Amino acid sequence: MEFDLRQIKAFISVVDHGGFNAASKVLHLSQAAVSERIANLEHAIGMRLLDRNSRKIRTTSVGRRFYTLARQLLEHKAAIHLELAELAGVVRGSLNIGASTIPGEYVLPQLLPRFCSEYPQIELNMRIHDSAEVMDYVHNGDVEVGVVGARPADKHFSCEKLWDDRLLLVVPVGHRLAGRKRIRADEIARDPFIMREQGSGTRKLFEAVLATREIELPPVTATLGSTTAVKEAVIAGLGVTIISERAVRKEVEAGILAVIELQGLRFERNFLLIADRNRTQSPLCKRFIQYLRDCYRADAG
Repeated sequence: MEFDLRQIKAFISVVDHGGFNAASKVLHLSQAAVSERIANLEHAIGMRLLDRNSRKIRTTSVGRRFYTLARQLLEHKAAIHLELAELAGVVRGSLNIGASTIPGEYVLPQLLPRFCSEYPQIELNMRIHDSAEVMDYVHNGDVEVGVVGARPADKHFSCEKLWDDRLLLVVPVGHRLAGRKRIRADEIARDPFIMREQGSGTRKLFEAVLATREIELPPVTATLGSTTAVKEAVIAGLGVTIISERAVRKEVEAGILAVIELQGLRFERNFLLIADRNRTQSPLCKRFIQYLRDCYRADAG
């Protein structure tokens, strides 16, 4: 059974992009060349990997399993290149990481400069999305590791606690509740309430805590897709919200926003370092994970 990495890359690209035409554009090859590589791969294996009878290309049962193995093979190839570079005394390569909004916008940016300065020949790419999307990226292999604000339900993920966080009610400084340190949860029912989207770790924690106390969610006026959008909407007077205290420190210090605790309710969490147990981490990723651990321990100490 003889096949090469070019055929494997063509197969993975066809599956990832849903067809030969899209794959040819990504690979900068003709559609015929991509088709030939897949045909040669199937001939070498002796089994069909793709079902071409329908209008949309689909993987066969063998193709689905081969796809998983092929992705692992390319990951091992990348890891070998990095290991050899390390043996030569050079750390280089690309590291793709994912982060949910709060760690991605308010924690990691302060830590990345030192890591990148220690390894000047690397390229670090960070995707910032809600926790659910970051989990998908890690599971699909689009990023090697993620930092999120909600715990994955899938047992395929490894999870490691990092920095702690808490959510507080946030209102404009001129709001009727501003100046109060603590209020009852039912006191926010009179105000328009702004929420993050489904899949956000902030929203999941808020809903979970209220559910355990059998408290109804306040009427939601607007659902917005980023912490920055939620924060700006509160400043503009659209409503009030629950948000990470890390996200509003500057605005609170500047006298633009005020934070309030909800009596008897604690919205506390840890940011979690997640990885797929079934994927081999590159040496560069392992160094990054250790760097985050060291930073966390230094902060905790």
